[in-house]
Amino acid sequence: MPDLLNMGSSALLSLQRAISTTGQNISNVNTEGYSRQRVNFATQPPQFSGGAYIGNGVTVDSIERFYDQFLAAEVRDHTSSQARFQTFYDLSSRLDNLLADPATGLGPTIESFFGALQDVANNPASLPERQVLLGEAQVLADRFQYLDSNFRDLDAQLNGRIEASVGDINALAQNIASLNQQVAQAFAAAQGQPPNDLLDERDQLVRELSQRIDVTVVDTSGGAINVMIGNGQPLVVGNTAQALQTGSSPVDSTRLIVGVGNPGGTLTDLERFLNGGELGGLLDFRSQVLDPAMNQLGLVATGITAVVNEQHSLGMDLNGLPGGDFFRPLEAAFTAQASNSGGSSIGVSISDARALTGADYRLQFDGAQWTLTNLDTGAAQSGPGPFSVDGVDISVAGAPAAGDSFVIQPTGQNAALFGLALSDPRSIAAASPLRAGAEPANVGSGAISGLAVNDTAGLPLAGPVTLTFNPDALGVGQPGFDVTGIGGGPLAYNPATESGKNFVLGGFEFAVTGAPGAGDALTIVNNVNGTGDNRNALALAQLQTSNTLLGGTASFQDAYGGMVADIAVQTRQAETGSRTENVLLQQAVASRDSVSGVNLDEEAANLIRFQQAYQAAAQMIAVADQLFQTLLSATRR
Repeated sequence: MPDLLNMGSSALLSLQRAISTTGQNISNVNTEGYSRQRVNFATQPPQFSGGAYIGNGVTVDSIERFYDQFLAAEVRDHTSSQARFQTFYDLSSRLDNLLADPATGLGPTIESFFGALQDVANNPASLPERQVLLGEAQVLADRFQYLDSNFRDLDAQLNGRIEASVGDINALAQNIASLNQQVAQAFAAAQGQPPNDLLDERDQLVRELSQRIDVTVVDTSGGAINVMIGNGQPLVVGNTAQALQTGSSPVDSTRLIVGVGNPGGTLTDLERFLNGGELGGLLDFRSQVLDPAMNQLGLVATGITAVVNEQHSLGMDLNGLPGGDFFRPLEAAFTAQASNSGGSSIGVSISDARALTGADYRLQFDGAQWTLTNLDTGAAQSGPGPFSVDGVDISVAGAPAAGDSFVIQPTGQNAALFGLALSDPRSIAAASPLRAGAEPANVGSGAISGLAVNDTAGLPLAGPVTLTFNPDALGVGQPGFDVTGIGGGPLAYNPATESGKNFVLGGFEFAVTGAPGAGDALTIVNNVNGTGDNRNALALAQLQTSNTLLGGTASFQDAYGGMVADIAVQTRQAETGSRTENVLLQQAVASRDSVSGVNLDEEAANLIRFQQAYQAAAQMIAVADQLFQTLLSATRR
């Protein structure tokens, strides 16, 4: 009879645990990260009695959670990827809306500026049109500075979010390390039985960590896990957490970098290895969208400044003076790495704004020579210096030490520095400093057209430049023009075979057309009192559609429009990626929950099944008691 009693009591105890576990599942049906648990029963070792093995009841072998590490890893991967795309999209769309909006973008302002230039060309002597032009130029400068200010505000917000994200990562890593220790202790105390609730809590923390950064999880003996980030950088090893740190960039004090601290107090930059999650999205947006946008905006500002100033300096203002700078000249910026130990220095200047690409460069000394690297393309050139690349001239001086490094930003700072140099509307050089004419006594149809100045070094002219047609100017019957007043003649021109021809003399160029007669004279003189002349204003207005940037392949608006289009494409790609990853994440969560999630119908059925079994086990004990009482009654005296 004791065997029956033991079997009944073991069944009651085991079923009680099963009912409690089922109740635990039902209670946590809405608990995020909870994995359904199941009691695994096993028969107790039988006893050999009467020539046979007799069963000895049931025991609880383990309480197991339904968990699939591969499905959990898939959820983590899609969580990290979705968070990265969503963060990237949220930030990129803000920039896209700012640049594409006509009320805040640069395109309409550029059009208004060149429209005002055309108005001056239409009425070059009018001061009101000139004053409007200065006003539109100031609006253009304000718009550049407004956009640059928004970019830098966004950069400052990124610094704050990066710091907060790193703080969250460190806190989660510390909690995971603490749970590792608790799990290991629980495993040891329970002789290898899993502490399911602690494991669920740790898995939930790892998933929250994957929202901040992409992680790789490695199981170890004893129940602990190791968590890696980036290209294998350990974040959690056993019960020890490695803290990430933020610090100022050695080449830009306003820029936060992420890395790990070294014993010497320096910071090893890990940004190029960190990807996925919110932190990866922040870093990717900064390097792939914000930094290129700031450089491209500065490229447009630098191009407008250089090209407009160059053309404006070739004109003449209402006071009869050569044109000066229309906008404040802009130059390339560079920063020395904080750890430079040598006595080296560099000089940087923009030699050709038309050749600028918007890229940044790093100049580094390896102990034997300098290497200049394009940070966008990776293209490099080495030597003792100086260097000339993409419209930028770089000189080196002093005694460098190995490791000395400089970062060169030809355009990144220039949108903030873009500004108007003129304040007097009379100083707008709308006229050309030279004009051409023909002597009244000429008998032919020869004329000068397209007179344009390309170098003011020889201006004003010391006297008239006269081109006199001579049928034998070059000898042996070769006609052309004898030139007086400037060097460079005679000029070959045969009206019988040529309807027109271009010439360059000194610092100006022109075309001769028609058929001059022998002795006909064409003159080029200083444009004295040329207040009604609009040729330089027309040349300035034509710059709007001229391909003057990116090696002569893009106009100002093309360069700006290309930047806006690139950001729009990346924004769209991020939006699509976020939606795709969200669908994949939902599918991964559904697959995981099909294994680990609590099904109330199933739990209700289990509850009834275990309840009935419990009642049957109780009946076994009641039967055992009755049999035992019968035996006692039979032997009572």
